[in-house]
Amino acid sequence: MTKQIMGIVNATPDSFYDGDPQNNLDKLLAKCHTHLTDGADILDIGGESTRPNATPVSAEEELARTLTLIQQAHMRWPQAVISQDTFKIPVALEGLKAGVRIINDVSGTPDDEMFKLVKDFQAQIVITHSRGNPQTMQTLTHYKDLIGEIKDFLAQKIARARQCGLSKEQIIIDPGFGFAKTREQNYKLLAHAGEFTTLGVRLLIGLSHKKFLSQSAEKPPKRKTQTICANFAALWAGADILRVHDVRETKKAVNFFLELEANT
Repeated sequence: MTKQIMGIVNATPDSFYDGDPQNNLDKLLAKCHTHLTDGADILDIGGESTRPNATPVSAEEELARTLTLIQQAHMRWPQAVISQDTFKIPVALEGLKAGVRIINDVSGTPDDEMFKLVKDFQAQIVITHSRGNPQTMQTLTHYKDLIGEIKDFLAQKIARARQCGLSKEQIIIDPGFGFAKTREQNYKLLAHAGEFTTLGVRLLIGLSHKKFLSQSAEKPPKRKTQTICANFAALWAGADILRVHDVRETKKAVNFFLELEANT
């Protein structure tokens, strides 16, 4: 089965991994080019950090950070699939007009308006499990049945998206690693990720350099080994798309997995 790599492009000054006030259009386009050269199937462009305690930004600021980048990327690499990491309707609308093919909504709250917007542009949407917002999510980690509750949430969102006219092929689900989940819950989620493949739509897993992968107070750039290991576990569980910072290394892991799978 085809496995896709989504390369992360953060047009933000406060991303947990590569936030940089000096991120400018040339540097961001260079990152897009590197991701595509290294084997990315999708470019995921975002203009607002969603890490815990991140500062919210307005739709206007988000568009100022991302719209020209999306337009330029679409013009330079028209065959590349561009995803937009946003949950705001005005931002999604402008992105879709500029060539975005996937709306990556990490809010956990996509509503009918977002589903219908995606339908109108014949695009796709990533529905992510989350609770609260970046300021409150880590206080909302109580679950009676972690896997069951996340699966039920995603099933209900899939059903609502279908009622709004989206096909199964237009829907992608993400169980939301790091969103309203403790370290232990994230590991349990990874161990049981295969259960989400029964929902009948593609499964995206985003683990790249997340804090719960840390060992001995490592900083994000030192989580690469655990990220590759975790992504391999996600592939084994049935993930269809891996959202990553390290495209080249992930491509090697995917190729290894596919060859192993072919000889199993």
